[in-house]
Amino acid sequence: MITIYEPPVRNSGIIGGKFLERTRVAKPNCPPDQPIFYGPQDFYIGVVIEVFRHRFVITNADEYVLKFMEEHTDQFPSSTVESFRQRLAEGSLMRETVKGAPMKVKRTEGDLATLVQQVRAQLKKIAITDKTRVNEMFLRYNSNRTGAIDALNMRGLCRRLQLPADDDVINALVAECIDNPEGKIRLDNFRRFVESS
Repeated sequence: MITIYEPPVRNSGIIGGKFLERTRVAKPNCPPDQPIFYGPQDFYIGVVIEVFRHRFVITNADEYVLKFMEEHTDQFPSSTVESFRQRLAEGSLMRETVKGAPMKVKRTEGDLATLVQQVRAQLKKIAITDKTRVNEMFLRYNSNRTGAIDALNMRGLCRRLQLPADDDVINALVAECIDNPEGKIRLDNFRRFVESS
């Protein structure tokens, strides 16, 4: 079974989001009366998968994928498992070299207020262009559905958006979002923070 989510690509016309609900997908050019479906062994870094005349390239994977492959070695060639191991081991190097990697900012003394304002401005741009994305950003990190996120979640959000995630920047952002003694950021506070100027 395959589910496909596409990342949004800026200025490309691709909105991103769910492309395909969970379903079995037949490989192209196989006979309709004897379909050959994609299986786990068909997925590896760099492969081009054709789904209903749309082509998708698998560019990366997470540790969950590698763990699954290691637990089900009978379904995957050893070369595929090793390529995933290598890719994940090189992950930190890739983040430094791939275009669109997290921002590396040369810090100067007293620049905290400026950085916080710039991060806030980037988040506001997202809120102006796509209000539902603000909720999605929050809910992605509110996985336990408590209605609140914390500083660790805010750091993950900033990294995902390629924004500075230094400790002092994250602490300042969180401080601007919190209005409760628990030190948690609620959705309404997060929305207000992102949408305010």
